[in-house]
Amino acid sequence: MQDWMIILLAYLLGSIPFSYIITRIIVSLDIRRLGNGNAGGKNTMESVGILPGLLAALLDISKGALAVLLAQRFSDSELVIYLAGAAAVLGHDFPIYLGFRGGQGMAALTGTFLIFMPFLVAIAALACFITLWITKKWDTSCLVGFILLVILMLMTRQSLGLLLYTLIMLPTLAATKLLQKRQARTEHV
Repeated sequence: MQDWMIILLAYLLGSIPFSYIITRIIVSLDIRRLGNGNAGGKNTMESVGILPGLLAALLDISKGALAVLLAQRFSDSELVIYLAGAAAVLGHDFPIYLGFRGGQGMAALTGTFLIFMPFLVAIAALACFITLWITKKWDTSCLVGFILLVILMLMTRQSLGLLLYTLIMLPTLAATKLLQKRQARTEHV
């Protein structure tokens, strides 16, 4: 029973809509009605400002990391720890507090990865930011960072469980983005 409570708590933690809260406080608007409609740090940065966006991103990273840390503290099960990380990301993407309409999960997922493999994430993040600086394309830079992360995981022989977690979770970012684009199109029709 405790394991299910950990996973539920991770989901509820992931559901805290920091971009929404920050945007409401600063400009009294719903972030989901600004920019690309995404309730995440990148849209907050583009629609509200760099500092509010960075704060939202850092808080979203923190909730992913905290979910994994709490699971590690209260469970000995590797599966429960991975499920808690996944629940935090899904909470960010589909927050109960915002009618299941949230962000894309990149920052929350990065937070989970930071706990599992901080050094590899730092290298991948550096590659991501260099690519962003060169190409000015966020999606391309994230793709480069995540591909490099998987390559580094294989090179450093990370556990099969962590590799499977990563390979299962990374496509959720693209799937969430596609779902949000479809939802935005149907709302504008």
